[in-house]
Amino acid sequence: MFSDCKRVKYISILLTAFMALTIVAFSGCDILNNRVLQEGVFIDEDEEEPTPAAVATPTESEEPEQNAWELRFKTWPIAFGFANDEGSRLIHVFYDYSDPDAVVVDETSPEANEGEHPAEAVEVENDDDIKNYYEETGFDTDAFSLAVGLYGEIWPISFAFWQEERAANNGRDNAYNFTNLPGFVYAQKQWKLTKNRTYLMTDMGPLLDSIIAISPVGWVGNTPDLADETIESIEQHRERGIEWTKTLGVTMVGEGLIGLVLFERQGNDMLFSIVYMDEEKTLFWDCPAEYDETSTWRVDAGEEPGDFMPLLLARFDEGLMLVLTWSAPEGEIILILYEEDGAFVQREDIQYSRYWGS
Repeated sequence: MFSDCKRVKYISILLTAFMALTIVAFSGCDILNNRVLQEGVFIDEDEEEPTPAAVATPTESEEPEQNAWELRFKTWPIAFGFANDEGSRLIHVFYDYSDPDAVVVDETSPEANEGEHPAEAVEVENDDDIKNYYEETGFDTDAFSLAVGLYGEIWPISFAFWQEERAANNGRDNAYNFTNLPGFVYAQKQWKLTKNRTYLMTDMGPLLDSIIAISPVGWVGNTPDLADETIESIEQHRERGIEWTKTLGVTMVGEGLIGLVLFERQGNDMLFSIVYMDEEKTLFWDCPAEYDETSTWRVDAGEEPGDFMPLLLARFDEGLMLVLTWSAPEGEIILILYEEDGAFVQREDIQYSRYWGS
């Protein structure tokens, strides 16, 4: 079993290794299938077959209990996608490895060169095979009506079409390869999306009364240090010196902040933390690693953790939830952190990563 951070580095290494392939095929947000394991009842030949009443059946109380966070994530549609060059469309990339008849469109064919976006020829409403594909993957195209970008910017989106993979696909999940990738394409009619940026796809219901407005300090990309008194407080709390800090965002109401803290190296032990602080609480998500001169946390990123940008901060009955992008030379990973027992915990079964090469 991998820890959260080792899992991230493992994914990071895999993403880089895919550069050797002609077409890199890896999924966006995982489609989860719940498998129900049924216990078999074995009967010896000499024994009489029990009557149906004698066969134990699971009762409602025997089913594993789900906490409030489990129930929320189970019922709340969450996916991720990124924008095209024009900011008019969003794609949730999905490679269906299990489909032997998956279509790869030859870009040299006459059909592939008809119109600016040839994939639009595949209309969901008129194609039963495409409808069946949605049912098989479990991806509900109608569940997503909002795209949430950096610092909680929200734009309406609507499902447009399923896009087939084209032979020109170079495996890089970026705006330049947008029309070659297989996936679910959504439209933003006002063309307000930012080119090549990752967006959280969801609906308004869960966020209506829960989203916390956040903003960068200064301008996007400007990440000043945390205040001196904040740094001193963290050092005392964690009993470890700090190498450097970054202020990733601040709440627009109240005194909340989101920060990145790189602690001093202790031998080969490296540690950084994502921290949320306000007047009432302090929450950490720790990411330890073993020192590597070239790739401590992310491939080819040296000793640096990488770049973090917040997409969403929300307060639910269960606690706070924080969604961030984590980018490095080889690509980007999404972190979904939620509050539990006085700390941030990573939601591991909702995974999304983008490979764009170093």
